[in-house]
Amino acid sequence: MVIFFKRINFFILIIIVSLILGLIKFKNSIPETPLNLVSSDAVIVLTGDRGKRIEKGYHLIGDTNYEKMFITGVGGSKEVLQKILGFEESIVECCVEFGYKAENTYQNAVETRHWAKNNNIKSIILVTTDLHMQRSLFLFQQITNLNIQAYPIDYKQDIIPLEKLFSEYIKYVISRIVFIKKYED
Repeated sequence: MVIFFKRINFFILIIIVSLILGLIKFKNSIPETPLNLVSSDAVIVLTGDRGKRIEKGYHLIGDTNYEKMFITGVGGSKEVLQKILGFEESIVECCVEFGYKAENTYQNAVETRHWAKNNNIKSIILVTTDLHMQRSLFLFQQITNLNIQAYPIDYKQDIIPLEKLFSEYIKYVISRIVFIKKYED
C-alpha cells in the first residue's frame, strides 16, 4: 500500500512540474503586436477589455483600408460604438458587422466561421488581448479554416496577475485536449 501512495505522489509531482513548466512556456510565448500586416479580407474582433480591442479593430479598418470588421460576442449595439467610442456612423454602417450569439472563445470562432462563410472571407486579422491570443488563435485555426494573422493588444496591466495567467493557461490546455482533431466542413 505504501508503494502505491509513493507512485501516486510521484505522478502528482510530475503533473505539477509539467503544469509549472507549461505555464512558464505559455507566459514566454505571449505574442507581441506585429509590425507588418499582410492585406486580409476582414478584421475580426473578440469583445472585452472595455472596448480597447474594438477601437484597435476600428483603426485597422481606417489605417489599412480593410473593407470589413466583424465584432463577435457583442452585448451592445451600433449606437454604443458611435456614442461611447465615437466611431463615425458612415464607417460603422458600411464596414462593421456584429455577432450577438457568442459567449466564449469557442463560440466566437464558430460565429466567425459562419459569418466568414456567408461573406466569402478567406483571410482575417484576429484582434484580442495578448494574454488571450494563444487560445483564440488555436481555436480559430481549428474551427474556421481561415488564413489568420494575430493582432494582440497589450493586456491592461503591466504585470499579469498569476491567477489570470494560470486561468488562461488552463483554458488553453483544455482547448488543446478537446480539439485533438481539426474541425472539418
